[in-house]
Amino acid sequence: MADYALANAWQEARQRLALLESQLDPATQRRLLTAGVSPGWHCLEVGAGGGSIAHWLCRTVGPSGRVLATDIDTRLAAIDAPPGLELLQHDLTRDPLPAAQFDLVHARWLLHHLPDLDDAIDRLVGALKPGGLLLIEEPDFYPVHAQHAGSPPLYAQFMDALTRAVVAATGRDCYWARSLPTLLARHGLDDVDAAAEVAVLRGGGPLAGFYQLSGRQARQRVLDAGLMNAADYDAALALLDDPHLWAFGACTVAALGRRPE
Repeated sequence: MADYALANAWQEARQRLALLESQLDPATQRRLLTAGVSPGWHCLEVGAGGGSIAHWLCRTVGPSGRVLATDIDTRLAAIDAPPGLELLQHDLTRDPLPAAQFDLVHARWLLHHLPDLDDAIDRLVGALKPGGLLLIEEPDFYPVHAQHAGSPPLYAQFMDALTRAVVAATGRDCYWARSLPTLLARHGLDDVDAAAEVAVLRGGGPLAGFYQLSGRQARQRVLDAGLMNAADYDAALALLDDPHLWAFGACTVAALGRRPE
């Protein structure tokens, strides 16, 4: 995946991803347990990032199961990895996945970085055994800009500039995840279901810290693209430290489907 804006090689990438994991992991784990993940399952985690869900899956499926975690850079997922975790450096846009081997394929906050959603979903579905489950979780930033959302305009301007800079190479924006269930159904999955959760951010909190570090990492991209001027951008980064700031973050849309038997 060329020109990735938020590379794991950045010196503060582990902290950035740990903050996001603290926000998203409880809901992801709940969804996976509700889907039936249990000892003996074979699981594929695509775009493992910091590795928290891959590590959790290893503990959940136990020694009789299997967990393969992929990323374009697996250095963070390898830290404190449990025994038995398989790591594969892998680019979903060009590298093949093992075919028809997994009871579960999971990807979280990954597809919005990719240029071709249909190709990515085809590849994920192809890794499922017949009857296997695909769970995709993606952010939709519509709450940040919802009418009467009540957040400062500077915050909304910053979030729009940041997300547009991060996904610029895809030719899309970060306002499409509501279409995930339709996409899964279009790719032939059965029993499609979906849910959504809107995050509430407080300045100085973990989610604000995640967006602040993301903003620092992507700062030059935003400025080079002319999406925001430097003074306003830096003022927005400072605003994320203000405990009086309450605002919506992204809405995470989760869609689950089953490959036909």
